Amino acid sequence: MAKIKLGIIGATGMAGRSAVIHQENLKQKGQDYASLELVTGSPQSQGKNLGEVFEEKERNLSTRYSFWDQRSCPEEHSQMEVQGLNAEKISNQVDHVISALPSAVAEEIEPELRKRGVNVFSNASEFRWKNDIPLVMPEVNPDQIKQIEDQSTRGKQINNPNCTTAGFTPVLKALEQLGVEKVDITTFQAISGKGDKVSGSEYASSINGNVVDDWDKEKQYNGEEKKSELEPIQILKGHTDREVAQNEGPDISVQTARVPTQFGHLESLKVTLSEETDREQVINAIEAWQPPEQVQELPSTSQTSLKHVDEQPEPEAHLHHGNGMSVVVGDIRQLDENRFSMFCLSHNLRQGATWKARQSMELYLRNKDLI
Repeated sequence: MAKIKLGIIGATGMAGRSAVIHQENLKQKGQDYASLELVTGSPQSQGKNLGEVFEEKERNLSTRYSFWDQRSCPEEHSQMEVQGLNAEKISNQVDHVISALPSAVAEEIEPELRKRGVNVFSNASEFRWKNDIPLVMPEVNPDQIKQIEDQSTRGKQINNPNCTTAGFTPVLKALEQLGVEKVDITTFQAISGKGDKVSGSEYASSINGNVVDDWDKEKQYNGEEKKSELEPIQILKGHTDREVAQNEGPDISVQTARVPTQFGHLESLKVTLSEETDREQVINAIEAWQPPEQVQELPSTSQTSLKHVDEQPEPEAHLHHGNGMSVVVGDIRQLDENRFSMFCLSHNLRQGATWKARQSMELYLRNKDLI
């Protein structure tokens, strides 16, 4: 079977660089179904070799943070020239793109690519609430991919959720059978989730040795929290209307914080179930849960989408379980007859970003018998 022609747009950003690494990771696993034909980047990066941009950005981060482990560009792609965002040129070179673009940029270019027959698998938030663009986590709601049939463009688009949503939503899916009524969540999120803006001296001085929030002082709004409260309802219930989602259960309340670690979002959940339940039932539900069979077979799917451990999961010990595509759940405690606390940990650039977008692309390709 011929390889698909793939582009990564926004390849020089934090999540985009992760998407390039994923391409090499899949090849090493023998899942070489895509040929990376094109990478795009910001105006400052255009015309440079991808490897040069990788080195420059990762070195800058390592000078700001003593804990930063520099990532390298896969040798096969290091000499690729970073191109600009030209929809016509992109559509002449590739049939599918992984989008790691900022939302404002995605808003303009992604519809133009779809018009030209390019399939878009986007990590950007811009189109997550558009009725005909499904918000998909393949292990949780693969059937919602059918919404693409309502799209009028030749190219189709699927979006993946916010990185915090991607961490705890599979846990709620596993506990659905026990009746989830209310969830209170506090997050401890790695700085890489904010992208390369964390390489600036002002942000670095604010986060080193500290814990900070994502409150937008100008807008008086925390977008991380709102996305994490509404997106799970859309994924679990299929609602594409925000007002409907706000009034639909389970009741989810989220407070987010940034901590000085490189990768990994740790989330503290307090879950209220509809009926009296014991701790063993909760653990059994998590350990027994599996994605649908067609999703288990996808190249990017972990063999254990949910992994239970007794202790609190930690980034250094548990982050790369399932190659970063597992959610690790631990320290489960019974607080009341129907209320439980637990921690879950996920890799924010893999499970929570472009690796998830790639998994959605694989689901699309599998449905079309292209892999």
